[in-house]
Amino acid sequence: MPSTRRHAPEAGAARDVLDLGGYVPYFLTAISNTWSRSSSRLYLKRFGVGVTEWRVISQLAIEPGIPAQRICEVIELDKGAVSRSVATLIAAGHVREQPDPRDARRQLLALTDTGYALHDQLIALATAREAVLLADLSAEERAQFTHVLRRIHAKLPELREFEA
Repeated sequence: MPSTRRHAPEAGAARDVLDLGGYVPYFLTAISNTWSRSSSRLYLKRFGVGVTEWRVISQLAIEPGIPAQRICEVIELDKGAVSRSVATLIAAGHVREQPDPRDARRQLLALTDTGYALHDQLIALATAREAVLLADLSAEERAQFTHVLRRIHAKLPELREFEA
C-alpha cells in the first residue's frame, strides 16, 4: 500500500500528501504514544511511577548492576529522562547505586528488594496489557509480527544518517 496519495485541493496545485492508512510511521507513532500515555497514567495511579521509571526498572531487572548509560542505550531514551527517573527511583528506595570498581566516576545501578517487588507487580500488569493488544493475533501472526518489528528495529541506525 503506498504511503502517499495525490491530492488536488479546490484552489492550488495537486500534490502528494501522506496517506495515513498506508504510512507505517503513523501507525508506529499512534500505537507508541497511546501505549505510553495510557501506561504512564495507569502505572502512576497504581504504583506511583511513570512509564519511564518502569522502563528503567525493567532494564535493571534484566541487567542488574549497570550504569545509567547502558539503560539509555537499550531503551533509547535521553540521558536527562533516565537520570530523572533513576533519581526518583533511588529516592523512593527502589534502586541503589554503587561506584563502578573499574571507573569510580560511574555509578552502577541495581534494584532493591522493594524495586524487585514493584517490578513483579508492574510486569504482571504490562504483560496483561500486551496480551490484550495482541489478543486477535494467532501465535503464528505474533511470531511474524515480532520478526518484522525486529527487522524494522535493526534499521533504526540507518535513520540517524538523515540527521547529518
